Amino acid sequence: MICAEAEPLLGACLDGELDPKTALEIERHLSACDACSATYGNLEQLRDGIAAAELDWAAGVDLRGLRASIRRKNDPSWWQRAGSKAFLLTAATAALLLLVFLPGRLPSQNGGIERQVVDNHVRSLMADHLIDVASSDRHTVKPWFQGKLSFSPAVPDLTPEGFILLGGRMDVIAARPAAAIVYRKQKHIINLWMAPADPSGRKAELTDAGGYHLIRWQHEGMSYWAVSDLNVAELRQFADLIRSR
Repeated sequence: MICAEAEPLLGACLDGELDPKTALEIERHLSACDACSATYGNLEQLRDGIAAAELDWAAGVDLRGLRASIRRKNDPSWWQRAGSKAFLLTAATAALLLLVFLPGRLPSQNGGIERQVVDNHVRSLMADHLIDVASSDRHTVKPWFQGKLSFSPAVPDLTPEGFILLGGRMDVIAARPAAAIVYRKQKHIINLWMAPADPSGRKAELTDAGGYHLIRWQHEGMSYWAVSDLNVAELRQFADLIRSR
């Protein structure tokens, strides 16, 4: 006769649901108890028979959506994707609140582009879209933009000055395609945008917003925006180096 204590555990053992200690105890019991061993063998045959029959059940129209939902939620990757989306949504919301409710120091009338640039900087840090072409070689990054823009962006090598080139990506500033060149100074990311200059654009200036600094200038028919949480002195140094190259 099968043992009363072992019987409830045989199915769980067959499905691999027992912890290692209990599973070892059941295996030892099966090697010593003929009744339990025979019952376990019958369960194995039943499992193998069901698997060999390749039985499948087609859900009715009303249940297919529920069945698909259950399958997605049983997929570990679904939870990872859902968790990532929830994190990004929370981070994006926090960043938006930061920009909206902190004492604004962006110009109220002419700060539209500056605010957009700062928002793009924050978004690039949160949404896993910082770089389209990853390389520290300017001869790799610069040609990548060919055919994607109406201009050829400058990609100076500032490594000797401590500004490491990370790569570049396509972006949009004021509804116009722009090149974003990404640098790193220690642990600080710098986004440098370039686009054809707006004739009504302003001269070089510094703007602060939500803990980020933005320097905007124009040179030879191009507009430039450099944004980072670097201190002002280092961001000015970066902008001066870009202008000098």
